[in-house]
Amino acid sequence: MKPVDEQELWTRFKEQGDAAARDALIMLHMRVVRYIAGRMAIHVPSSVEMDDLVSWGIMGLLDALEKFDHTQDIKFSTYASIRIRGAIIDQIRSLDWAPRSLRTMARKVGAAKEKLRHARGQEPSFEDIANELGTTEEHVEETIAQLQTAQILSLDNYLPSDEDSQEGRKSDITSNATAPSPSRLAEQGERQERLVQGILQLPDQQQQVLNLYYYEELTLKEIGLVLNVSESRICQIHSAAMKRLKKIMQEQL
Repeated sequence: MKPVDEQELWTRFKEQGDAAARDALIMLHMRVVRYIAGRMAIHVPSSVEMDDLVSWGIMGLLDALEKFDHTQDIKFSTYASIRIRGAIIDQIRSLDWAPRSLRTMARKVGAAKEKLRHARGQEPSFEDIANELGTTEEHVEETIAQLQTAQILSLDNYLPSDEDSQEGRKSDITSNATAPSPSRLAEQGERQERLVQGILQLPDQQQQVLNLYYYEELTLKEIGLVLNVSESRICQIHSAAMKRLKKIMQEQL
């Protein structure tokens, strides 16, 4: 059987409007949806089923198919993985199943965890996080157990928003009991699009480190083993990528 020529499928779909080619591309990249959904399944509440995650991921895949520029020297799997994960996260957040106090604590735990991870170059323990926040180890462990979803953060939480040029986490979009307005949703979609385009402007190695760290959720040490470089070198690449990405986002604004 003749192997599938993906570039040919893209040409047929984008330039000729071939629906069969579009379907073939969807089937070809369904494995990416299932992989990301499987990785995220361990972080979500038990009330969210795997089929839900896959369905939401397919929405992200379809969006990526429509917006992808096949003439650029960019891997579609990299582009699609960002949109697939983003679509799943958006749907999980829209459920708004957790009380505000729990989400607030989860954000504090997440911020402390990131601070300690970058400072020490390794995963902090519950005790380390508790000491940083001035609370008990049991409180931290209970918060993480109850609200794993709050730790699935999209990368744009680390970048400056239109209103704030300082680096830091933005407020959780589900912090209000009421649903976000259409204008807010449109603004968020535009921001996500800028983020995707910004990531794709980074060198391949920086893209790979960001993908492994934020989307595959590997530690700096694990990424070093994957790329066969030292942990300190991965830390340098990560810092350089974040500075460059922040600059790109600021220039876009």
